[in-house]
Amino acid sequence: MSIITVEDISFSYPESKKKTLNKVSFSIEKGSYTAIVGKNGSGKSTLSKIICGLLPADEGMVSIAENTQVGLVFQSPKDQIVSGIVSRDTAFGPQNLGLSDAEVELRTIESLNIVEMLHKASSGTFSLSLGQIQKIALSGMIAMWSEVLILDEAVSMLDPDSRNEIYSFLRYWHKCGNTIIHITHDKDAVMEAENVIVMDEGRMLFYGVRSAFFKNEELTQLVFSKGLPEKCLPKNFNENRFQKSIVFDDINFSYDSKNGGTLENISFSLNKGELTALTGFSGSGKSTLMEVGCGLLQPSSGKVLCEQKPVLVQQNSSSALFEKIAADDVAFGPFNKGIHGKELVEIVKKSMDDAGLPFELFGERRTQELSGGEQRRLAIAGILAMQSDVIFFDEPTAGLDGDSREKVMDLLQKLARKGKTVMFSTHKRDEAEFSDREIKIENGRIIFDSAENTSVSENQIPSEKDNCNSHLTELEPDSYAKTLGTLRTLEKSLSSHNLKAKNGFSKVSPAVRILIFLAVFSASLVLRYLPVCIGFLCLSFIYCKLANFSIKKLLGAFLKLLPFLLIFTISQLVFLSPVEGERLFTTWKWFTISPSKLLFCLTSILRTYTSLACISAFFVSTPEYDLIDGLKVLLAPLSRIKIPVRYFILIIEIVFRFIPLLVEETILILKTQIIRGGFGSTKNGKKTGVITKIKNFIPLIVPLIIQTIKRSEKLADAITMRGF
Repeated sequence: MSIITVEDISFSYPESKKKTLNKVSFSIEKGSYTAIVGKNGSGKSTLSKIICGLLPADEGMVSIAENTQVGLVFQSPKDQIVSGIVSRDTAFGPQNLGLSDAEVELRTIESLNIVEMLHKASSGTFSLSLGQIQKIALSGMIAMWSEVLILDEAVSMLDPDSRNEIYSFLRYWHKCGNTIIHITHDKDAVMEAENVIVMDEGRMLFYGVRSAFFKNEELTQLVFSKGLPEKCLPKNFNENRFQKSIVFDDINFSYDSKNGGTLENISFSLNKGELTALTGFSGSGKSTLMEVGCGLLQPSSGKVLCEQKPVLVQQNSSSALFEKIAADDVAFGPFNKGIHGKELVEIVKKSMDDAGLPFELFGERRTQELSGGEQRRLAIAGILAMQSDVIFFDEPTAGLDGDSREKVMDLLQKLARKGKTVMFSTHKRDEAEFSDREIKIENGRIIFDSAENTSVSENQIPSEKDNCNSHLTELEPDSYAKTLGTLRTLEKSLSSHNLKAKNGFSKVSPAVRILIFLAVFSASLVLRYLPVCIGFLCLSFIYCKLANFSIKKLLGAFLKLLPFLLIFTISQLVFLSPVEGERLFTTWKWFTISPSKLLFCLTSILRTYTSLACISAFFVSTPEYDLIDGLKVLLAPLSRIKIPVRYFILIIEIVFRFIPLLVEETILILKTQIIRGGFGSTKNGKKTGVITKIKNFIPLIVPLIIQTIKRSEKLADAITMRGF
């Protein structure tokens, strides 16, 4: 019996002349396990969105069996996260199904346990690695218990052990009679399926059983290619291995000093002409190490020595693109280096061709029309255009089809053979073996280095007598690294929902905490009698003390705010009219000082400080999950009279999720522009001034607006797929 029937589906994206899907027809049997495969851009993800109802087909129709729930795990896991807390995010779907609290809790625990993330249940989703976020996105959909589960490259960011655990769950889920559709480039994932659909340029080339697919060599080569290119070592490899181009000297780094180091005592060197694979479980510190190596993060101790500042191809490729047209995005970096005209065009053409996106075919394409794999190759092209001698690639083949993966790995090897230093992170065993050297990280420490015939300690740091390394200089963190750090601190403060510190309100119910805050805060805004204002300011200090908020930090905030309040005071002395008949202390044209004016300014300052103290105390003592719980209790009477308070609570949750999301997006765009020369601290050898730095931030505005709209659309899709 068919559970899903697709009939003559065609679809084109707006302003695109090419059909993404062209007359696609097939049916999925209930309880079957189907893999949908094909090259990047063949229409697989678009097809999944049409099946789920997130996109309307231009032609044709999709029929789904009555009372069948379809769940989709997105290709980009961050787009699927709704809540700022791990357990709350997993519980979001079951809550929308109207289940009891006990059933929601049971499903949440089971789903998190399946993906081995139960130990992170109370953590903030922003504190997780991309691989861990992918697990959370999957757990949120597992908790829905959908009869049809569609996975769009949902395991591409996971390490092998985690991937095998997910495959084990999918086998169990399939045996329970559920239907699975897995969009993938992974051969192991296809081996789990019963049936295979092959897509190519929007058309369905094949639909049949797995055994028939693997017997067809033409199809298997189309999907998986012939494998990685032949490994080639240069004749002078052993001699070049001591020509170090970058050295990590006892690097220690932590995002949060309270929770231990993210990187601990990292020491190794990379050589010219060497291709190095950086391996380790998700969240082990690979991405952090690369960001330290290219100056985006400042180590707490240790130093990086290098011949030339490295560049980095980031893991999240979609956020690394901010120009409208593909060729313009690739040109961004060399243009910032002062390259123009024919030379710039030639660099763009070569970089796109080398990255597997032929300039003639993709140069004029819109970046947002590209598939996930094509966007990744475009991000690689943008970094190649920088023409750096030291290049880091963070998961460069994640989400790529077999042919594209082969081309990227071949590109990495060719770059190394030209004398460049190349390091890439990967979860794929064959890619690690393809490299010249493998460095494995676990819990922020190097546990394995395959440097041939040389122990890690002997190959870590060049000796003072090593003249060939005398040209290496210490890498100074980028001048905007502090800005990035400030934004990360802001992001963390906005998304720190797992606060467990004991305070005077720990035993007070969330609803009562909200009422206390509203009472003190409202009074501070309304009351204007000076003794009362002073009394409420003292009360707010007691409030902060009970909430365990640092009085020292509060006073520091008061001092930072004081100049703005003084400006406000001066403006009031100019524009505010004195009370008729009162004594004037001084008069100069329109500027007068009177008792009523001074009293108004003083009470305004006191009320502002009281409000600030109340807000600080409340958000320290009442994290997001308590706020949501408290609002549910307070608004319960309204829900009994059929007022849809759930919508209001959802808006609050989205605000808590979306504001730090935009800060994170700003960080990603800022990192990309720093890497590609958009925020250089110097220009033509001269330090840039404040005005220039302000101008430098203007390019952030348009990309941030575009990303905000994209994030909003994807968040709407995520909420829809989670049953709201």
